[in-house]
Amino acid sequence: MVADPYAAYHTVRGSNVVKFVLLSAIATAAFLAAGAAASHHSFAAEFDIARPVKLSGAVTKLEWTNPHAWVFIDAKDEKGNVENWAVELVGINDLVRRGWGRNRVNVGDVINVDGYGAKNGKNIANAASVKLARTGELLWASVARPEQQSGEK
Repeated sequence: MVADPYAAYHTVRGSNVVKFVLLSAIATAAFLAAGAAASHHSFAAEFDIARPVKLSGAVTKLEWTNPHAWVFIDAKDEKGNVENWAVELVGINDLVRRGWGRNRVNVGDVINVDGYGAKNGKNIANAASVKLARTGELLWASVARPEQQSGEK
């Protein structure tokens, strides 16, 4: 049997290929993870605390997505025109911990939303509180309100 004069070269070259593939996979995973983290935004980046909104309308759509759930409602403006609003909620896990489930609010339910409008002026809001219009039940609030502390709905 004849020894391979290039055996050392193949071994070194083979291990370089393995290292390259492994490092490429790690770099790709890090890049994808960074992209997911970058997609989450701060409140101040998108919403204006000086632009409070009060909305009341029928739910047209619910999106259970991460990092935030969204509810879409048809609400009337000050002139009586119906406009569709996208309302950002907290994440799904927070909603579930607070008693929401996929069937807690349904398309057609009328809800009242207090929140803050988008800086860009579009019909997008971040919800500070959400109530069912027919019962006044507080479904979610980002901050403890006086009515929550006193036990009222």
